[in-house]
Amino acid sequence: MNRVLTDLESGSGTTLPSKEFLMRYGTDDEHPFDTDNRAWRRLRDVTSEHFDAMTWNRDPDGRPVLLTLRDMRTGDTVTLAVLDSLEIRDPHALLAVHTNGELSAHGPTSGTEAAHSHATTLALNSTTLAVTRPVPLHDPAVTDLPDASWVDLPPDLAPILRPALDDARTAVLVLLDRTEGSLAAIGPFPNHAAADTWRPADGPGHTADRLTVPLHPITIEQAQP
Repeated sequence: MNRVLTDLESGSGTTLPSKEFLMRYGTDDEHPFDTDNRAWRRLRDVTSEHFDAMTWNRDPDGRPVLLTLRDMRTGDTVTLAVLDSLEIRDPHALLAVHTNGELSAHGPTSGTEAAHSHATTLALNSTTLAVTRPVPLHDPAVTDLPDASWVDLPPDLAPILRPALDDARTAVLVLLDRTEGSLAAIGPFPNHAAADTWRPADGPGHTADRLTVPLHPITIEQAQP
């Protein structure tokens, strides 16, 4: 259910039929919000399954400003303020190679610059870090792997790479062409099992080695350039 706030101070409003207010890009520079934000959409899906949920939208542009959740068993209610949103428009990850050849990923970030800047943080917190490389993250929903997804590696790295055994909630699939010395990164995936099932539609990815590596999250500030 959606409800439009006509008086922000009193909280009074008008109940409207449930519908999606389409506002992909807001004009509020201080608190921008995108209704196509994937975290927002997932939150809406999850809360609607477990709560009686009501979204309060601002009049006249329809921007969501509050989300009221009512526990259907007890009637307890909580209202959450929707401040802003942040979107990863150009997903990248920072691949980290350690001295023993173990490969892990960090991200996702918005663009290669943000991924590259995270290398300093890794270097300060690791005594085994050897090489880092920003790479684009290919969307797992698309099985066609374009040439732009492949990045070249130093000649001495390709033969020694192997997945790190670090524990992480999400994963990245790295397709490694050891002969050509190149790789492509696909993800993020919710877990290693999901990454193991992904297959490219065609091309060199079919014969490449498959390394499912942990994807370590980074802070919101580090994700943006």
